[in-house]
Parts: sequence; structure tokens; C-alpha cells
Amino acid sequence: MDNILNFPSTTIVNKPVPKNAFYGRSSDSSLREFLTREFESIVWLYKFAPATLNVEDGEYVHEIDLFYCRMKENEYSIKPFCAMDELLPRHTVFLIEYGGKFDLLMHHKEISFVHGEQKWKCGVDELKRDIRIDASTLNIQGQSMDAVYNGLLSQISGLYASTREEYKEQVDLRKQIESVQKQIVSLQKKIKSEKQFTRQIELNAEVKSLRRFLNELHLRLIGHK
Repeated sequence: MDNILNFPSTTIVNKPVPKNAFYGRSSDSSLREFLTREFESIVWLYKFAPATLNVEDGEYVHEIDLFYCRMKENEYSIKPFCAMDELLPRHTVFLIEYGGKFDLLMHHKEISFVHGEQKWKCGVDELKRDIRIDASTLNIQGQSMDAVYNGLLSQISGLYASTREEYKEQVDLRKQIESVQKQIVSLQKKIKSEKQFTRQIELNAEVKSLRRFLNELHLRLIGHK
């Protein structure tokens, strides 16, 4: 692979990674099946660290590795990527190629301790689909590793969070928005099938109330941008 995302030459690793480097760390046999079935190859493409970016170390983030994953088919399973990610003791980004298209995948990762043992836990999947591969695909932003990480997460998620606290707050808002949207769709279906006029009026009133709340949630989310 060449410098496909046009990052500083100091960040380039360009090192093939054998699949067993991932599934060899796990007792989950389904991960081995997933990697064998769906992956053509994996390349450790970039390493973002204080030394490679000339930025300050972070309080929470010390290294970010970007892996290029070439898939065998024109579609792929996203869920097992979380299991892969949790095996890596650092923050990560996945560039996924499939059927001539490219996606960017990133999880918000945090360290936890289980019975005194350090574990990495992934949050929600942040997936940016069908991206263009050029110099403006992703940009390095910030003067510390925490800021660089938040910048990458913001670009992929579209949430524009400058801190992990802001990110979590916006994720919660996004979940609320999705939940309210589902409620509205469900009520609209009930309205269509409802025979009683008075009940239709009641349901329409509920929809209007939910739409006002939905608008408030959107405004709160926009306020973070």
C-alpha cells in the first residue's frame, strides 16, 4: 500500500498483519471464522503517536493505529470488528475496502479493570460509508493525542465532539433522536389503521408532541457543532 490517505510520512508503517495476530489472542472461535471467511488481507497502515505526529501525549490516548482491511466480498459483517478492536491495547481506526468501495470504522474505546486486569471496551460503531480516498478524507487535528483522537472520531461520527464527555452526551442525544423517530413511525402506522376518528385525533396529537420534542433534540445536537 502507498500513502493512501496522504498522512505525514513519519506515520507510515505499511506492515502486513497475519490474521492470527488477532484471533490468536482470543478464545472466541467465531472470530477466527470471521477473519478467515471475510478478510483478504490486513495491513497496519499508520501509527499516530507523539513521536510520529510531533504532538503532546494525551491523558487518555497514547497511540492510534489505522488498519487497512481488504475484504473478499462486496459486503461484510461489522459486528465482529468490535471483538477485534477490544483485543488491541490501543486506540484504532479501520479503513475497510470491499467491492471497490471504502468505509471508515472507529469505536470509542476506554480502559476498564476487571478483577484487577486491564480490559479495553468498545462503544458504539461509528461507521462512515462509501468515502472518497483522497487527501481530504481524514485530517489530523489538535496538538495532543487526545485532541487528535477526538478529531478523528468527530470526522467519522459527524458529531463534532472536542472531548470524550461531549461525545458521550451527543451519542445519548443521537439515541434519543432515533428512539423518537421510531415512535413517530409506529404512531403513523397506527393512525392509518385506526377506524375511530377521535382516536386518530389523539394519535395525531401524540405525533405532533413527539415532533416538537424531536426538533428540540435536533437543536441541542446542532448546538454542539
